[in-house]
Amino acid sequence: MSDVDDFFAERPVPRRRARGAAAGLFVLVGVLVVLAILAVVADVVTRGLVEQRAAAEISTATGLDDVAVDVHGTSVLWQIVHGSLDDVTLSSGSAGDPVSFRFDVSDVPTDLEGTSGAVTGTLSADSATVSSLEGVSSAGATVTLGDGDMTYARSFDVPLLGPVPVDVTATPAIADDGRALDFTPTRASLPDTSLSLDLTPFLGDFAQRVCVAEQLPPGVVLTSVDVEPGRAQLGLRSDGLPLTPSGLAAKGSCS
Repeated sequence: MSDVDDFFAERPVPRRRARGAAAGLFVLVGVLVVLAILAVVADVVTRGLVEQRAAAEISTATGLDDVAVDVHGTSVLWQIVHGSLDDVTLSSGSAGDPVSFRFDVSDVPTDLEGTSGAVTGTLSADSATVSSLEGVSSAGATVTLGDGDMTYARSFDVPLLGPVPVDVTATPAIADDGRALDFTPTRASLPDTSLSLDLTPFLGDFAQRVCVAEQLPPGVVLTSVDVEPGRAQLGLRSDGLPLTPSGLAAKGSCS
């Protein structure tokens, strides 16, 4: 073959376009990975900011210093775009604190204005806190929490004796459609051991009703009550919780 023929002979063409397209694809994948990482980081940062702001607002409204807010769901940014957080947990305190609570709240407006969706949770309090409730303290009573029951000490008008201090042991039950607690006496005794008097016929006179709604935001009702030595736990529910400081600070009432 002559030099001329060799010059015009077919030669394979390098696949520069294919290699260029592959390189571009790798670059695109890399960019997408970086964007995904940035989106995750932004979501984590946003989640933290939302939780901190909500905790600060609730602390201001309730006066509690250790409120924690946990926002659930896969993407906070996506929930913010829609103007509502799907599921949020509010908590404060631990088992040893005078008061502790944990509530799960649905459909929380991201601007913390208006009313949330359904709320369920528990509130736990020690004997001193229960004794400080308005309905208890106004009656001049002090409360000791036992195993499934409670003992309250206060002055009662006893026939033939007039006002005398009586220790009454009673079991609690939910009343007034979940707005109050009734305490049904099971036994009563005089703290003054020098007096001997059978108080069984007067047990009905020692019954008590305490309005719990006056200590809670409007619309929050009781669903359960459990008493153990030194502590009481209340199950609570609401169809919607007001999230503004004034709404959280407002209190309900009993009929």
